[in-house]
Amino acid sequence: MSNVIGDLRYVEVKFKCTVCGLCCIDTKMELLPEDIERIETLGYRLEDFAVFDEDSGVWRLRNVNGHCVFFNEETKLCKIYENRPIGCRLYPLNYDDELGVVVDKYCPQWGTVPPSEVNRLRPIVELFVRRIRETDVYVKARRAGIRIRLRIGQ
Repeated sequence: MSNVIGDLRYVEVKFKCTVCGLCCIDTKMELLPEDIERIETLGYRLEDFAVFDEDSGVWRLRNVNGHCVFFNEETKLCKIYENRPIGCRLYPLNYDDELGVVVDKYCPQWGTVPPSEVNRLRPIVELFVRRIRETDVYVKARRAGIRIRLRIGQ
């Protein structure tokens, strides 16, 4: 396993986000191994920010009081914004099993995502979807004492 996304700024969707915070409410955001490692380097423990979804077999951001554990209710900002997961950076792009990469119409600003952004990030979203199940392998290996070194930020 390795971090296949070197510059995290590349995966950020360019659109007119109004920082409404809706994307952080009742989130089901999947986590990649490098997301976990990056967040742990900030001093958080896995069990503090992530939960394993038995039904889908993936690790997700934990919800507290109906929102992402890192969502500040007062400011409507992410407490770890510079280190937020790749899935959060890709939002409002989602993957639909029938349609492929789509813009999530739950986001009030979905209409400001240009088609060129969908096309630019399509391979990254598809890669993200393929890799989310690697996270459990990574967590199980770590719990067994096997260290898997990811190349964060390279």
